Amino acid sequence: MADFTVAIPVYNGARFLEAALESIAAQDLEGVEVLVSDNASTDDTPAILERWAARLPLRVVRRAQTLPMRDHFNALLDDVDSPAYMLLCHDDYLAHPDALRLARKAMADNPDIATVYCDMLYVDEAGQQLARRSFGRSGRFNPDEIGRRCLQTGRNLFGIPLAIRTSALGNLRYDEQFLYAMDIDLSWALGAAGDAWHIDTPLIANRYSADNTTWRLLGSTVGEYRRLAAKHVGARSALQDTRLALTCHFVTAQKLAFRFYAKARNWR
Repeated sequence: MADFTVAIPVYNGARFLEAALESIAAQDLEGVEVLVSDNASTDDTPAILERWAARLPLRVVRRAQTLPMRDHFNALLDDVDSPAYMLLCHDDYLAHPDALRLARKAMADNPDIATVYCDMLYVDEAGQQLARRSFGRSGRFNPDEIGRRCLQTGRNLFGIPLAIRTSALGNLRYDEQFLYAMDIDLSWALGAAGDAWHIDTPLIANRYSADNTTWRLLGSTVGEYRRLAAKHVGARSALQDTRLALTCHFVTAQKLAFRFYAKARNWR
C-alpha cells in the first residue's frame, strides 16, 4: 500500500489535467499513489488518463454520474487509504520537483502535526506566473490562530494543504454549509488534531482561469464567512459582523481586480 496519495478530482479537465500529471511525474514517487476521481467527464479526460496509466502509479475512479463539487470531493476523500494525502485540483500543479519529498519529510520529522502547507504561485491559463503568495511564516503554527485571522482579513490564510495526515482527517469531510470557504473550514477543523507546518517555498501553483469555480461563488462570501465565525468562534457582536461583511466585500473587489489583471496579460 502507498504511504502517500495525490488525490485529484476532475470534471471535464482536459485543458489543464496533463500539466498536473506532468508535475507529479517529476516528483520522487516511491510510495506514492496518484488517485484520480473522474466525475463523469464528457471531454477528453478519460483518454488522457488512459494515456498516463503507464507513466504514473495511477488509480482512476470513474463516477457513474456527475456529483456536485463538494460531494465529489468528499467521495474522493472516502477513497484515500494511505496514511497521508494531498488534494490537488486538476487545474493546479506542483510547482517544484521536491514538493512531495518536502511534504513527506515535514510529516516524518514532526509526527504530531496534522497538516503541511507551503507558499504558492498564482499562474494564468498558460502557466505564466502572475504573483507569488507568501504567508510570512515558516515551521510550526497554530491553525486556530490562522482561522481567526481569516475572519479578520476575509482571506484564506492557510493556503492549499500540501499534505494532510489521514488519521487527523478521520471522519471530517467538507461541510455542506460551505463552498467558497470550504477549504478554510476543513483546515480550521483539522487543527483539532494537531498543529500545522509551513514550508516557505512555493511548491503549489494555483491557476487563475475563466473556469475557476471561485468566480461563481464570490456572491456567497459574506454568508459563508458568517457561518465560519458561528461554527468555529461562536456569537459575535453586531459591530464585528459588520466589519466582517465590509472586509469580505473589499476582498471580493480585490479578487475581481486581480482577475481583470490576469485577463489583461493574456490580451497582450
